[in-house]
Amino acid sequence: MSPKLDLRKLEEFDKMAVDGADGATKRLSGLTGVEAEVECSRLHVVSTEEVLGEFERDDALAISIHLEGYLEGEVVTVFDRQSGQELAEAFMPMLPSDSGYTDKHEGAAEEICNVMVSGYVDGWADMKEDSIVMSPPEAVSSAIEGEDEGSVETEYIHEGADAIAQRSTIVTPDGEIEFEMYMFLEEESTQRLFGAESGSVTLDDETLGTFNAVIDEGITSLTEHLGGKLDLEVDVEHTVLDIVPTERLSGTVSDEGSSGVVVELTEVPRGYLLVLFDERSDELVSRRVEPADELTTDDERTPETDRERAIATAGNEVVESIVGGLTEQFGGPIETTPLALVEDMRSSIVNDAAVNLGPDERFVLNFEVGLGTTDGEFSCTVYTLIRPNDVLDEMDR
Repeated sequence: MSPKLDLRKLEEFDKMAVDGADGATKRLSGLTGVEAEVECSRLHVVSTEEVLGEFERDDALAISIHLEGYLEGEVVTVFDRQSGQELAEAFMPMLPSDSGYTDKHEGAAEEICNVMVSGYVDGWADMKEDSIVMSPPEAVSSAIEGEDEGSVETEYIHEGADAIAQRSTIVTPDGEIEFEMYMFLEEESTQRLFGAESGSVTLDDETLGTFNAVIDEGITSLTEHLGGKLDLEVDVEHTVLDIVPTERLSGTVSDEGSSGVVVELTEVPRGYLLVLFDERSDELVSRRVEPADELTTDDERTPETDRERAIATAGNEVVESIVGGLTEQFGGPIETTPLALVEDMRSSIVNDAAVNLGPDERFVLNFEVGLGTTDGEFSCTVYTLIRPNDVLDEMDR
């Protein structure tokens, strides 16, 4: 049985994880002289198959460190070959760079991870006045060409389950180095730290996995319908289910200019559905999509030009697919407001929706889907922002 997680306790978990990622980054900069920062730190519901797929990439170096004591689990740091090599050579300038990427680079990367993870967990141990014991670092996936480790499954990461994991993305200002840190907690440790008390509002990975599947069902029809409108082969580039503090949601989104549509889900599950196109895709949609004759749109933001009508038409295709999937799961019609056209920085659009969820919503479930074409000509991101309590109430029925 998956542990029930108290949403109030998750606030503390989120804060400590963000502080931990900052601590790891400072240790990295002090050790290598490479200036780095935490791009985002998010609590994910992840398919372990997806995580294993990331670890098993040919150019992926995955280094695992086990934790015992106050925190019991595993921290896995994942580099691509280039990032691992650059950090290793910054740490040990005497490494033979002319020999390319070698096992000596991986040994140096292991030492870097050991120092970073120490910075990650020290704050947790200090706050709780308890010890955390780290195992020696171990490369569970090598980025050396021709190396074959077989399965990279570990004690906490294995096929056949969804898992709740803290994932932090650490980057350099120039974007040349980027890597991920995952923390997976052992189930009893999770229950002890964040387990539900009587009368508390709870989440578990089974509930979140079910919600994940609901949205997934709508994605297949979504790509077909939208691809038909554009006369293009549209694929799903990424899907992410986050549990994000409402005030930090916009910080996980870029400031690029975007246009699209927003609808509010006014009946359970309540929330917002956002369909956003980048500037290049906006132009493609306006050229390729034939505007629908009739669309129900917000009176204050009615499409006035052919471009705006095309954007509304494409956005409506996505909205109908997602709402259809939610309708099947929740057993009744999902009421929505009319389409509202939006055009602004993406972070501002997402922040407005998050704020409108209400002051009592400390967390939001954010299911993010990235759509695109292989040539990069088209890109669309769909955000489904749902109030956690509504999902819990409906799933419990």
